[in-house]
Amino acid sequence: MSNEMLILIGVVSVIALLLIMIKGKVHPFVALGLVSIAVALAAGIPMGKVVPTLISGMGGTLGSVALIVGLGAMLGKIIEKSNGADVLASWLLEKFGEKRAPFALAMTGFIFGIPVFVDVGFIVLIPIIFSVARRVGGNMLVYALPIGLSMLTVHVLMPPHPGVVAGAQVLNADIGLVLGLGFIAALPAVLIGQIFIPFFTKNNFVQIPASTDLIDYQKQVAKDANGLPSFATVLSMIVLPLILIMLGTVTATTLPKENVVREFFSMVGASPFALLLAVCLSSYVLGLRRGWGKDQLEEILNSALAPIAGIILITGAGGMFGKVLDASGVGKALADVLSSTGLHVLTLGFILAALLRAAQGSATVAVITTATILAPAITAAGYTGIQAALVTAAIGAGSMTLSHVNDSLFWVWTKFFGITISQGLRTWTILTTIYGAIAFAVVSLMWIFV
Repeated sequence: MSNEMLILIGVVSVIALLLIMIKGKVHPFVALGLVSIAVALAAGIPMGKVVPTLISGMGGTLGSVALIVGLGAMLGKIIEKSNGADVLASWLLEKFGEKRAPFALAMTGFIFGIPVFVDVGFIVLIPIIFSVARRVGGNMLVYALPIGLSMLTVHVLMPPHPGVVAGAQVLNADIGLVLGLGFIAALPAVLIGQIFIPFFTKNNFVQIPASTDLIDYQKQVAKDANGLPSFATVLSMIVLPLILIMLGTVTATTLPKENVVREFFSMVGASPFALLLAVCLSSYVLGLRRGWGKDQLEEILNSALAPIAGIILITGAGGMFGKVLDASGVGKALADVLSSTGLHVLTLGFILAALLRAAQGSATVAVITTATILAPAITAAGYTGIQAALVTAAIGAGSMTLSHVNDSLFWVWTKFFGITISQGLRTWTILTTIYGAIAFAVVSLMWIFV
């Protein structure tokens, strides 16, 4: 089959996928499955091999992604239930003062957002945002924007979040490198991005609402203050797996294969093992040692898995779609044509992810689809591990942009804080694009040096 016909199949499949999800309101998992089958048949894959191809794509993606996402969710739930998020916020407010409350909230979102999915983590931190806003006063947007944007930045750029993990898998990029380079891109995006927030909040005012529930929450926090975990304890539980993963990457690139230290960290520094260790340690340090019963701990860990079931299925379905595109030759044909556009692979990844994000709303789907399309070009070009990780980061930066009414986080953010749709579009949508562009600029600068 010609490249032109394969590309046509690929383009039609993407359009059909978006229409089914956006107009038809079909769940992404079902939509990806249906479109994957249609692409396989249209591209000439024998009917007897269609289902095995789908299973192969699903299993190959979930083999590592499910472990990382599941364990990351458990760690986040333990930190949430131990009031660790409130400890982080209180510590930062104390250190930076009320005038720098937005910055403190942004840093809280940045730290807490590393192991926690953005939708869940954001809802968990909402009482803290209200608590700070009521104490300091002013415009609700001043407090709601920094923490939401910082959590979204971490979500799209750093493992163990599903989109960037799956993207790294598709591009064969080392998770440790993606984590390190993603952090380097995410931190300047959050710090520099905050400079732009006042330009949008000065013309958009949202009243800080009063709530007896929030008052009760504040009283409960004050009552339990002596029993809260320390800032250092909470921070160490988040940082521990990240350090282990980074050590695994560093030793793998600097030490010989026979070295005992490298062998040790090849196991301990593997993402699933590092997160499992963090879950076990935090279960004791933040849970059992502070009075949790075994039944309570089991219930908390079980509750962490239910919200991520859909995310894991969508991630696996994205890998299934990618496998079909690869097996049918659509990805290779598209890569051949796109390479002739003259666009740099970083720019191409950023723009494509941004367009997909704007079209269907999911950053995870945007990353997986973009990575799938670019994977043949990355393989053919023979890019180094660092370059593949930078491409992954560029795609992640693109997936942050243009968040609007088809994004679930947009609705969570606007509805909880009483923000109108027009205010959300004038602030949140534009600022997500600015943050993503800053992250992409940092990634581009790193590319120059590698």
